Amino acid sequence: MKIVSIFGENLTAAKYVGEDADELERLFDLWDSSEYLQNFFEKHKQDLAYYKLTIDEAILHTREEAHLLSEKLFDAVQNDPINLESLFRNLHNEEIGILTLSKQKTRRRWLRLYAIRIDKDVYFITGGAIKLTRTMEERPHTSEELAKLERCRQFLRDNNVFDAYSFKELLNE
Repeated sequence: MKIVSIFGENLTAAKYVGEDADELERLFDLWDSSEYLQNFFEKHKQDLAYYKLTIDEAILHTREEAHLLSEKLFDAVQNDPINLESLFRNLHNEEIGILTLSKQKTRRRWLRLYAIRIDKDVYFITGGAIKLTRTMEERPHTSEELAKLERCRQFLRDNNVFDAYSFKELLNE
């Protein structure tokens, strides 16, 4: 795994072995791909039924929501000061407070970006998904995102990252 800078040290993303792009770029490319979305919603037609949308409507909504999420994310990093804290929340809604290297999410409708919060306004994107079910454990593609979050968190711990300063040291190695 490689850590790719999206916006300085404040917003980074994982680039996994065998992938051509970092997770942020990969996800936004997928969420803009009509072919990918068609296949995804065909495969998850039962989950989509809850939303009472056709596959074509879901594709349209997904592409619009991805565009809005992208704008929201890049607006936050271009503010002075950077304001990523306003976008990300604890992964599990029942969690309160912020833990060291806490698992976080930002969402727009059913789109999710998953990240590790390194420090105030310092986030490491580990992946993302289209989440149509109540819990992540219900589907393999969202369960895999939980596993990626944990692998990245462990990678940071193994490299003695616990705050922005130690993360900067890791990036400069």
